[in-house]
This record gives sequence, C-alpha cells and structure tokens, in this order.
Amino acid sequence: IYQWNGSAFDVFQSIPTHGAFDWEWFSMDGDSYLAVANLRNSDGIFDMDSVIYQWNGTAFAVFQAIPSQGTTDLEWFNQDGTSFLAVANRQSSNGNYDIDSEIYRWNGSVFVAVQSIATHGAQTWEWLNVDGNYFLAVANSHSSSNWDIDSVIYRWNGSAFTVFQ
Repeated sequence: IYQWNGSAFDVFQSIPTHGAFDWEWFSMDGDSYLAVANLRNSDGIFDMDSVIYQWNGTAFAVFQAIPSQGTTDLEWFNQDGTSFLAVANRQSSNGNYDIDSEIYRWNGSVFVAVQSIATHGAQTWEWLNVDGNYFLAVANSHSSSNWDIDSVIYRWNGSAFTVFQ
C-alpha cells in the first residue's frame, strides 16, 4: 500500500497476497476496509481465501477471510442501507470453471454468505441502480468446455438476485 507524501507515493504497508487480481476499498459505519481477491498461490492452488482488511487507525489489519476459488473480482455495494460483497470465482483447483460465485451480506459484524450464483469463469461483477431497481451483472469468460458463454444480469427481487437478462 502506498501513501501520498505531497509529491510522490511512498510504501506505507505490505500485505501478503496470492496472485492478487483485484483490490476493493469500501467504507461502512465510519470504518474503512480493503479487500483483496486472491487468484491462486505459487503452487497453482486456486481454492484459497480472499481477505478483507480493516483500518485500525495506523494500518490495515486482517478482518475476515472469505472462502474463494480463483477469485478475480470483489464488488462491494450498498443498497437500501445494507452492504453486500459479490465474489467472482473464476475456477477451482481441479480446473473447473463452472462454479458458483457468492454474494455476502453484512450482518453488522461480518459478511455472511447469502446467495450462490452459478457462474462460468467469472471475471467481474458490476452493481447498478437504475431508477431504484438494483441489478448485478457478471462477466462470464468461459465454461469448462465452451468459450461461447453469455454474461448475465441479475435483478434484486427484494430478497435475492434473480436472472433478469
């Protein structure tokens, strides 16, 4: 992590990662968080935790481990006062790209898994608010056997994300 010193960026803190693919910064209830999407370790193992760090006033400290599989993206969003974290799982250690990605909801203390969504080599999530309608889009790259795969847009129905388009 780098810190601006007024004229350049200086190294501020080192955080261990495993093939880091994405960083997501977010703020909840006055606290700052930084989450890393870990793709794989040096042994080629994709089934590993992504990690959320919380700012403690002097540094980012480990806050929560999120089980993940070859994660390429983390998307934090807040809808109607509730915070969510979407985790894009790309592939498992056995080479399977047809795996679920997970949606987590903040329970006031930690993120808890609330919905599994079938994805195919998920690359990224994007959350949208269109005239009060909430959407979550996933960019699927390919399945385990097919490179011609659609990405999917989900719509919030009040309790879960369901296929919209």
